[in-house]
Amino acid sequence: MTLLERTMTRREALRAGLVGSVGLYIVACGGSTGGSSNAVTLNWITWNDHYMDDQLKAVHSSYQIDARVTLETDDSDGYLKIKQTKGQFDIASTDALWAPKFHSDGLTESFDISSIPASSQLYSVARDFPFWKDGSKTMGYPFGWSTIQIYYNPANVSPAPDSWHVLADSKYKGKVVAENQPTDLMAMAGLATGAKVPYGMTTDEIAKAKHFLQTCKPQFQKLVSQNSDVVKALADGSAWIGIENLGTDFRVKDAGGPTIKFVTPSEGTYGFIDCEQIVTASTNKDQFPKFINDMEQADWIAKNFIANGRPLFNEKAYKLLVDQGQKERADLLLYNKPEEALKMTLKGPSSNEQAYIDAFNEVFGA
Repeated sequence: MTLLERTMTRREALRAGLVGSVGLYIVACGGSTGGSSNAVTLNWITWNDHYMDDQLKAVHSSYQIDARVTLETDDSDGYLKIKQTKGQFDIASTDALWAPKFHSDGLTESFDISSIPASSQLYSVARDFPFWKDGSKTMGYPFGWSTIQIYYNPANVSPAPDSWHVLADSKYKGKVVAENQPTDLMAMAGLATGAKVPYGMTTDEIAKAKHFLQTCKPQFQKLVSQNSDVVKALADGSAWIGIENLGTDFRVKDAGGPTIKFVTPSEGTYGFIDCEQIVTASTNKDQFPKFINDMEQADWIAKNFIANGRPLFNEKAYKLLVDQGQKERADLLLYNKPEEALKMTLKGPSSNEQAYIDAFNEVFGA
């Protein structure tokens, strides 16, 4: 496996999207979702922690809606695939300030959140994020949030890190894993090198961030597609350090791995608030409220939290977790404090996206 599943060119995004849809059609109709000729099939570009296979099967069985899933590595990947494949997708999962970007560029459209009954289960703050407002409508249905931390195995990493600069330490060569998210890794490097606005760096700040990533590159064992790949590498011991969401320590332990710890770097960090959006070119827009309502029920959201760790926005699910004896875990991971999500530096497109991508590719695409 190569170090980098590199950022797709426009042509590659188109080809991968079309080929991927054929492969996932077979899965949807004969495998994970048990498709039916009577079922509506929604094409969903998302991350693998936004759903569970049993959940998709249940939605199919009860409501005759299938989901054909395509995984995205990051928002820029999803943006390109939706833009290039036109009407192939019906639903898009997006992060924080990327949602307005998708919307303003005409890729997604807003909707009345009250048309989805499950929205009554949300924390009130989640129903009113200002950056997703479009008049009386919203651009996205809120799902979850997390800051990004450094996770490390204390048996192998000493002294305990307190800075992003641990990634530049040569004694950890080949022992670092992170998700393949070019814009966010550039923003992280910006934080490490003192950039004032990590998603809006100047030319000089981009150059400093690029140099930092060049110093860090030997330590990266690989850049992976999904956060579950980071969990796997930390659990099997092939990696000692990971850059990941809240709850990764629990997930590694649940996977039979070692006890790992986390630190929020002294230079600061960034994070996401993610959502589900309606793709403008979809021919199944009328099915979006029904599908989201079915997927966002509290019992499924509680199960998703246990499986994937980071806090979610369904307040009723939190109450279920408390009833199930999971209050300590939920509170440690800030499930009961959704307002904390608004204190982060939020993920979003950079003010010079191409410069970020070019700098990243010059480091990891070489």
